[in-house]
Amino acid sequence: MNSLNQQIDSTNTELIRRWSQPHPAFASGQDPRSSDQSLLGFFFGGLENAARYQWQNAGRTLIDKTYLSILWAALELEKPSIGFDRLAACLDDFIRQKLAEEWCELDDLEHEHRHQFAIDLVTDASQQLFGSQHNEEHASLILFFLCPQLPIFPYSDRHQKAVGQLLSPSITIDGYADYHQACRGLLALNLPFLGTVATPSSASTASISTVLRQTDWWQRRLLGQQIIQ
Repeated sequence: MNSLNQQIDSTNTELIRRWSQPHPAFASGQDPRSSDQSLLGFFFGGLENAARYQWQNAGRTLIDKTYLSILWAALELEKPSIGFDRLAACLDDFIRQKLAEEWCELDDLEHEHRHQFAIDLVTDASQQLFGSQHNEEHASLILFFLCPQLPIFPYSDRHQKAVGQLLSPSITIDGYADYHQACRGLLALNLPFLGTVATPSSASTASISTVLRQTDWWQRRLLGQQIIQ
């Protein structure tokens, strides 16, 4: 595997800008809800809040369809064929079936179990959220913002091809599970560089500040961006 330390600082500077500033692809770049910080607040923060109230949300979906549409715009994704109303409903069912019971224990999972659980979540979400149109890319990106405490890596065809070029020719990447294991290796190899970059100096809530301080979410975000540059 290869080191990705070239231009790490410039990539990190760009991500810090995205952390606090609206994305230009949404609402002419004027809506602060499209910043990475806001998206993490809507998704992870939404589940943290729901967990405190026994997963009750007054009949509304735990993650509003509006937040899904903002995520899609900010990540420049093609609109899901099932639409955001249906996606929000499917995501609600998925959270209640796959995450609610385990939510408070995610920080305490054993290391290898955490990685396998992350892979299984992406696989299950790909199937459950998008029906017959399985979509590991979109599933991984939703879960990346939904569960920052788990080692989920942003995934797309572009990421997969780029990682494939960094690996030995004898290693084949076929789907998210293979990609996840490759990114584990790349993260470990590049941690001396990724671990020394500056992280955002402010966060909207204490829980998000804790995520930045106690998890490698920022390093995974930086790795994912560096891979495709």
